[in-house]
Amino acid sequence: MKVKSSAPGKILGASTQVAQSPPLRVLSLLPGATDTVRALGAANLLVGRTHECDWPELQALPIVTSDKLGEMPPAELDAAMAACGGALPTLGWCGGGIALLDQGLSPYRTDVEKLVALRPDVILTQMQGLGLDLTPDHYWSPLEQLLGYRPTVVQLAATEMEGVWRDMRSISEALKLDREGRDKICALQRRLQAAADSARGRPRPRVVVVQWPDPLFAAGGWVPQLVELAGARDVLGRVEAATTFSAQQLADTRPEVLVFALCGFSLSESQRLAAQALEQLAAECRAAAEALQTARVIVTDGLRVFSRPGPWLVHSLEVLVEALHGEAQEYGHEGRLWALLPHGPAQNYAKVARGSSV
Repeated sequence: MKVKSSAPGKILGASTQVAQSPPLRVLSLLPGATDTVRALGAANLLVGRTHECDWPELQALPIVTSDKLGEMPPAELDAAMAACGGALPTLGWCGGGIALLDQGLSPYRTDVEKLVALRPDVILTQMQGLGLDLTPDHYWSPLEQLLGYRPTVVQLAATEMEGVWRDMRSISEALKLDREGRDKICALQRRLQAAADSARGRPRPRVVVVQWPDPLFAAGGWVPQLVELAGARDVLGRVEAATTFSAQQLADTRPEVLVFALCGFSLSESQRLAAQALEQLAAECRAAAEALQTARVIVTDGLRVFSRPGPWLVHSLEVLVEALHGEAQEYGHEGRLWALLPHGPAQNYAKVARGSSV
């Protein structure tokens, strides 16, 4: 008996072959974005990464970024970074093309030739200088000319916790993983709330979080929000932006805890720089020296803690809770993601700054 098919071209009882699109090719120019892609279970989509993406399973991927500047003291580095940022509008106005992409497509230098060779469908980044007479079009136009097509560019620009969740949603949508994104964000928010709950009802110490040692910057953005969730009071930080402060201002706040969360520096490097900063503070301001006598000094791994918006901010809150209220909750992060600097006279800090044992 002849059986009629219910639709043209379809044979009953046979599987239908559906042409599938090739996997998306995703290039991450931010460590926090890489963390999010990995958390979504989509690391296999990555075709390139930053030099600071440190997950072992991603080390074989091509590195597309490098530091804009070499090693130099923090004060010189701060001035040089400001100069680099100030030059971006000029590159944009002059039709800088490759030079603009190199210096401004991400917070790092971008190897444009390697980027073009990787032919990404999606680029996760944080374009620099926007609002300084630069628009995304200044970046998209040369990208399109070089690639021969316009990739999806996800501009990540969170400045507070809600923005972090929003950026994670943007990444999951660009990767066509909307459901996975919603599930992961909910799971992270539950874990964040659990850490905050463990600090509830504990004493609320006065805290200063130092983001940069010279000049001194108090961390802004999501950091004051995390301090609040950790059951403490951030006495200098503002969500709106990182702000500079003086030794006298530090003395006036009389912090009970000083947290050095130095963006871009490892735990060991941060310990050395924190010790140098404390030695300098004590030398230039007697009131600051007196305040430091009683303050606990905590140093965090600035490559991961607080500096990578995305899943790592949950670890960052756990670090704070453990460091501030270890008797309430221990996560096993001490010694790996944070450490105490020696408590006591300024000469102890000097020993750490020189690399001596205390």
